[in-house]
Amino acid sequence: MRTADCVVVGGGPAGLAAARTAARHGVRVLLLDENPELGGQYYRQMPATFATPDQATLGKESVEGRRLIDEVRALGVELRLDSIVWGIFDQRIVALATREETERIAARTLILAPGAYDRPVPFPGWTLPGVITAGGAQNLMKGYRVLPGRHVLIAGSGPLLLVVAHYLVSGGAHVAGICEASSMRQIWRYAHRMLPHLNFVQQGYRNRQEIKRGGTRFLTGHVIRRAVGGPEVTGAVVSRCDDEWRPVGGTELHFDVDTVIVGYGFVSSLELPRLAGCEHRYEPELGGYVPIRSREMESTVPGVFIVGDGAGVAGSAVALEEGHAAGLAVANRLERLLGRDYSREASRARGRLLHLAGFRRVMDELYRFGPGLYTLAEEQTTLCRCEEVAVAEALEAVRDGATHVNEVKAWTRVGMGRCQGRMCGPALSHLIARATGKPVTEAGIFTPRPPAKPVPLAALAHETH
Repeated sequence: MRTADCVVVGGGPAGLAAARTAARHGVRVLLLDENPELGGQYYRQMPATFATPDQATLGKESVEGRRLIDEVRALGVELRLDSIVWGIFDQRIVALATREETERIAARTLILAPGAYDRPVPFPGWTLPGVITAGGAQNLMKGYRVLPGRHVLIAGSGPLLLVVAHYLVSGGAHVAGICEASSMRQIWRYAHRMLPHLNFVQQGYRNRQEIKRGGTRFLTGHVIRRAVGGPEVTGAVVSRCDDEWRPVGGTELHFDVDTVIVGYGFVSSLELPRLAGCEHRYEPELGGYVPIRSREMESTVPGVFIVGDGAGVAGSAVALEEGHAAGLAVANRLERLLGRDYSREASRARGRLLHLAGFRRVMDELYRFGPGLYTLAEEQTTLCRCEEVAVAEALEAVRDGATHVNEVKAWTRVGMGRCQGRMCGPALSHLIARATGKPVTEAGIFTPRPPAKPVPLAALAHETH
């Protein structure tokens, strides 16, 4: 079995920053990513076979990402792309697979930057062609220059809604409406806390002004109720919601659109940290679990660091700084950066993170997750898309005595499909909690099992040593 000083899993902002910092200090770094190109969701790069005559059309994030990627390559970081990390054994033995073979690597230090994925929200019509997540829409537009639709409704919560709308308008689409679930009442109370972060505020303001010029309707305190049409989306219905994001009856509005983009925040990818044995805690404000970490970004498992959105969604600026902090800690652990040099660099990184934490707290308060979102689904609504299990089937299991997601899984097959519960797990936890009257933490989360992601059988049959 091969041994590596430092293995970084994930080639987004956090993973790239961690690899760059560790490599700068003489650590031999192996960076693994399942995509054919580095960059992750935020720094999404076009495929190598694509070309554009004007680099400015790529967008600020893509250009910034390319600079960081080029720097990582120049530092001699070993890259393994198109490689799926499907398991972690004995805390720091990393199992990866390509299309042809699998391999296990013993990491002296392991930095996990698994990122996050769009929070899945079941509602009537969410399986119709034309309903897409905000992250999926970004992927199409950033990575392939493809518009997801021409007449679009965006429903969700958070600053990403404006970013997605900006890309749509820039590409020539018409955004009929943006429905923000948070009420945004008394937003002026946060003005003094936003002053140190004017660059973020100004970017959001510019995006909003550009979108307004296209005739987009802005609604706050509204949630998606249903997508309508068949065999594809022809419209959508939204309604007012309360502070918990529960829909309010008798307030429905209809939009004629061909695409519905849904973005109610993100859920951290927990599979690999949990397979490594890292402890997590539930954060009600975020509506999900996050790993327990030290200020060096180290998890409860010695030598395993978790950074970026996989440790609680906070945006690219925080992801870069957390990656940098973890890279410094690894260099210190491997005795490449010691004494005052390490203390000085680590202190600077913590200071920058402390500065960014102020803006993060404002965003968490403004766009606080509303669990009422999970009341949108009706009994006939599909809960598990992979196994085609309806909400009614899961509720029947609960009425028969199931109180944990793993019990409902065993009785109904919910969560047994290709996504392994990523798309239905969060909603199922809240469904059980609401039906039993118990906290969502008691409903639990699915037990992670390798392979964490689908791996070809041919690859599993051929393991290199």
